[in-house]
Formats: sequence, C-alpha cells, structure tokens
Amino acid sequence: MVALYVDGAKVGTLADAERLLPGLIENAKTVELRDEPTGRRIGTVTPEVLCPWEPDLTREEIQRRIDEPGGMTLAEFRKRMGKA
Repeated sequence: MVALYVDGAKVGTLADAERLLPGLIENAKTVELRDEPTGRRIGTVTPEVLCPWEPDLTREEIQRRIDEPGGMTLAEFRKRMGKA
C-alpha cells in the first residue's frame, strides 16, 4: 500500500489522493508518497509557486488585484508603450 505523508505525518493513502491533493497543494504542502510496509519514499509532489518573484502571493490576493479599479487593459498598455 502507498501512503501520503506531509511534514513526516501520514495524512492518507493513495486511495485518498484525489480528495486530499488539491487542498494540500493549495496550501503549498509537499507530499511524499511512501511504501507503507518499508517506509521507502516512492515519489514527491511539490506544489508550484504561483509567482516566483513573490512566493507568498495567494490566489485571493491575485483576484483582489485583478478586481482593483485603476488598472488598464492590455490594449491600453500596448497603446501606452507605442505597440498599438
């Protein structure tokens, strides 16, 4: 049997992966897949950072910035840059 581990603690089995992985990845948790009888690591699931130059940026903050008034459209940006 394959088990899922986060921070050294078992959080479920491979059968639970479809339910557990989305939440763990959303919370930036690295998940190890281990062979249950031996404890040998089989693989690792490492979440991708949304914004490498701002690693603490959350999806909520991205949406807040998108919704914030005062921005410009891509067409407005291109016009401003002389690329229209």
